[in-house]
Parts: sequence; structure tokens; C-alpha cells
Amino acid sequence: MPLPHAPDPVSTLLLDGRLPALLTGIVLVGWGAKVYRLLVLAPGILAGVYLGAVVKELAHLDGMTAIVTTIVLAAAGALLCHFVEGIAIRVGGAALFGATAWFAWPMFRPGATPIYVTVGALILGALAFPSVYRVLLRPITALVGAWSIAWAMERPHDVWLVGGLALAGTALQFALDRGGGGGGAAPASKPKREKPKKSKSA
Repeated sequence: MPLPHAPDPVSTLLLDGRLPALLTGIVLVGWGAKVYRLLVLAPGILAGVYLGAVVKELAHLDGMTAIVTTIVLAAAGALLCHFVEGIAIRVGGAALFGATAWFAWPMFRPGATPIYVTVGALILGALAFPSVYRVLLRPITALVGAWSIAWAMERPHDVWLVGGLALAGTALQFALDRGGGGGGAAPASKPKREKPKKSKSA
């Protein structure tokens, strides 16, 4: 009886997506505010990965050619988002709000998420996210990381897992920031007043 062929580890890691999602989620949960650029570049990376999948199907690519094509397109998308950061933030906000609505709706209401809820969340995210993303950077990145971990564990709709990881990650990021700040700079000491010198009598 012939033994089954072992899968290619490179293709498994890059194309399956669960291990990269798990590692990315861990980074975002614990250090999301420090690597927020990843959130800005994410729309371009995701678009490049999606285009890579489309090109793979249309051109019937396989093996290393498909992997290299996906990496090149993802890098090009990230570079584009770097130069148009303002648009990327709006796209990222729309994607985040849309994904939040799409994931959260089944947790509280049975059935698929209505299209008008997702569209409304996309519009709200594009309008509101640029003015609030710096303020909400820690909880947002912790939430995205929590979903990434839950998705990698095949439990993306587990509200307790996602919520617990998000809360723990937010608290951890605030704690790390306070610990790294060193309690702030020490107040400057007041300069000593010099006594006026007595003038010598002529």
C-alpha cells in the first residue's frame, strides 16, 4: 500500500492561511497599536491576495508561480496603500465596520446578515473611521486580532472567545504602554536664583 504524499510545507503555510492568521492575530492582540500600519496596509494586501487567486484561476497557475504572483500582487497593493494612506484608512474603516456587522449579526440574530446592514456599516466605517481610529486604535486592533485567532481556530462566531480575547488584548496594550512609558518624564527642577553680587565701592 503506497504511502500518501506529504504536502508541500511552503504551499500549506502560505495558501491555507490559518497559521499566518493565528500569528497575525497574536501580534494584533498584544501589540496592535504599535503595528497599526499593518491595519492601514491590510486592504491592499488583501486585494492583492484576492487578485492573485483570480489570476491563478484564469491563467491556470500552480505551485511556486501562483505563490510568487500572489506575493507580488499583495506587495503592490501594500505599496499603493502606503502612498494613498488617507484612502486606505477609509477603505480599512469600511472593511472593519463591514466585517464587524457581518460577523456580529449572526451572534445575536439567526440567519445571514442582511445586505443593507453590511452596506450601511461599510458607509459608516468610511465616514467615521478616519476621525476615531487613533483614539480606538488599541481596542480595534485587539478586536481584529481576536477575530483572526478565532478564525484560525475555526470558531469565528464564538462571541465569548472573540470578546474575551479582545478585552484581554486591549487591557494588555494599555498595560504595556503604561509600563513602557516609565511613568512619564520627571518634572524639571526649578533653577536656583543667583544672589545678586555686591558692587565694589569705588
